[in-house]
Amino acid sequence: MTTMHSDGGRDEDVPAPLSSMPEDVLARIERESSRVRREARSLRRRLRRQRRREQPWYVRVVRYAVKAGAVVLAVAGTMVFVVATADLALGHMAEAMELYVIATAAWAGVAAAQFFRA
Repeated sequence: MTTMHSDGGRDEDVPAPLSSMPEDVLARIERESSRVRREARSLRRRLRRQRRREQPWYVRVVRYAVKAGAVVLAVAGTMVFVVATADLALGHMAEAMELYVIATAAWAGVAAAQFFRA
């Protein structure tokens, strides 16, 4: 696309934003948006790594222990619940109720571990 100037009548190309179609503009905006999202994700990742490096070793150990403990409690609570249900099906009501209390305590421990996650 060319335009005519009043200063001598020479032809010049119109700048790209004026000559591009709406689809081209949208594609360029989407590319820029995805680039900005990638940069933001990279910056967040770098910030998380930097924060981890600044933490003392014992903080990382405690975090790992809390996560591992929560997993152990969740698995143990589930296993005890299954055993309690089997006991209940076999007619051992008193033992099943005690096991349900233990399973509930294990799951409460998982909930408490969520509270202590930082």
